[in-house]
Amino acid sequence: MGEETFHPGTRALLAYGRALAGSGSVPRKGGADQLLERLFVIERAKDGRWPVRTFGADLVKAFGRDLKEHDFAHFFLEPDFKLLTALIESCAAAGEPAIVRVTAETQSGYKLGAEILFTPLKVEKMFGERYLCLFQSLGGDAFLNGAQITRLRLGSLHPPEAKAPKGMRLVVVND
Repeated sequence: MGEETFHPGTRALLAYGRALAGSGSVPRKGGADQLLERLFVIERAKDGRWPVRTFGADLVKAFGRDLKEHDFAHFFLEPDFKLLTALIESCAAAGEPAIVRVTAETQSGYKLGAEILFTPLKVEKMFGERYLCLFQSLGGDAFLNGAQITRLRLGSLHPPEAKAPKGMRLVVVND
C-alpha cells in the first residue's frame, strides 16, 4: 500500500517528520499548519508507562477529555500495544515517522477509523524519549455520536524503511 492512501493531513506531517530526520525535502509552507490541534506528544517513561505530555484541542473534543498525563498504553489491549511498541521502536531506530491505522471505539460501541503518525523528537535526555504524534480521523468525528473514545484497536502498521546499522558491513560466507 502506497503513501497516497494516507489522509492528506497524515501525508503532510509525514513530510515534516522526514524533513526533520534529514531524509526528505522541506515541505511547502503551510502544509501541516491545520494539524496543530490534532497533535499530541507521548513519552516513553523508564517505568514502562507512555504518558501523554501535550494534547491538542481537536483531540480533547474527540476523546471527550484532555489526556495530558494519561498513559497512552491504556487505550490498547496488551497484544496490540506490544505490536505498537515494536512500531515505535522501528520509528526511533530509523529516526523517521511511522503510521498505524486504528479503529477508535467508544464505550457504547460507536467506531471511527483513524491514522496515528509517530515521529521521534530530538530533545535533551532529561526530557526522555518523546514522540510527536498526529491523530487523524478518517471519516469525521460525527461517527462517535458525541461519545468519548475509550479503546484503540490496531488495523495496520506502516513502519519507516529499515536502515542498516552504521559502521557495520555485511559479510557473506559461502562454504
